[in-house]
Amino acid sequence: MYELFIELTDQLFWVGYAEDLAISNPAVFNSEFNDFLNSYSHAG
Repeated sequence: MYELFIELTDQLFWVGYAEDLAISNPAVFNSEFNDFLNSYSHAG
């Protein structure tokens, strides 16, 4: 799931967005990743 999240954010924003965010603002990264996981788990 982590790799899927990285790939999605690379496509939506720019390559390296998630990695940059994880370094610069880990709390926001974790929040966005958790939102992604919650959305995915309710999708099916």
